[in-house]
Amino acid sequence: MTAAQNDIFRGRVNALRTALSAKKLDAFVTSHGASLRYLCGYTGSNGTLIVTARTATFLTDFRYKEMMQTAVTADKKMIGKGSLLLHAADRNVFSGLRRIAVEKEHLSVAAFDIVRNCLGDKRLVASSGIVESLRTVKDPTELHLLKQAFAISDKVFQTILGSIAPGMTELELSAEISYLHKMLGAENDSFDVIVASGERGSLPHGTATDRPFRKGEFITLDFGCLYQGYHSDMTRTVCLGTPTQEMRKVYAIVQEAQQRGCDGVNAGASAKKIDGLSRKFIAAKGFGKYFGHSLGHGVGLDIHELPRIAPKSRDMLVNGNVITIEPGIYLPGRFGIRIEDTVVVRDHGCEVLTGSPKELIII
Repeated sequence: MTAAQNDIFRGRVNALRTALSAKKLDAFVTSHGASLRYLCGYTGSNGTLIVTARTATFLTDFRYKEMMQTAVTADKKMIGKGSLLLHAADRNVFSGLRRIAVEKEHLSVAAFDIVRNCLGDKRLVASSGIVESLRTVKDPTELHLLKQAFAISDKVFQTILGSIAPGMTELELSAEISYLHKMLGAENDSFDVIVASGERGSLPHGTATDRPFRKGEFITLDFGCLYQGYHSDMTRTVCLGTPTQEMRKVYAIVQEAQQRGCDGVNAGASAKKIDGLSRKFIAAKGFGKYFGHSLGHGVGLDIHELPRIAPKSRDMLVNGNVITIEPGIYLPGRFGIRIEDTVVVRDHGCEVLTGSPKELIII
């Protein structure tokens, strides 16, 4: 690990310490993969980081000893057997600490019992969103990795347009997307690839089946890739053959709604307001009941992060947030359309990470 990378991780841990101090917490314990990658660079499957006001202690097992030595930033590093938390307690890592925060979203009941038993009378605080809140603002290193991820997915989209044909199945196209992601340098898909054609397009999360494509129908493609820990996320809906006038009309409504959402993004805007820009337009066109999900979400080390772009969200956008804008209209038993870009929030607008065109593509 380079000195510059070490500095980045130490800066993130110091920001965490500031957040802990504000909440009057003495320590923070995490075994969550995204939190570990963000705070110390660890990418293995079994690790624990304990951050106090003075020391960041990392623990893992023998399998990751070499990774720990070369690719993890921490003040102290330990190899343990069995429960890493018990090992930390035996080594007095928790000595003198009274209020210790654990991530309630990512800690199993069994792990919580271990923590509670090994710490005795020390007070555990079930925390929520401490690291996630820090992660909402992406630094230049993170933005670079995100842009690489989106460049891969954009290239995949352009490539598969030449493959889609009548008789090809959703599963075949899904497999091609996954294959191309890895061939172009991605670690994996961001999530199970969504390929929903024809009447299945009304399923917002319609993962691929053996249904063959037919002429005259929409195909919704929602996919992304994982690149050095960071996710891309994009959706495009294309038409195989000539669309009907109704299909063109509904597509144009979704495209305009999506653009209105993007145009409203800027630092200081409320997430609720951004959601409303797209949602109210769709409702005004008579399709409000066919758009039932939130407009978007944060993207980064997790595919779904803060802030939430939703009707009841209390989040406010700040410079450096990375969010999706993805309205859709889903007509049961007929077809569905969704268009999704991921954008970086800026002081006076947004920077669009998704490079693929949004105009209706007819294959």
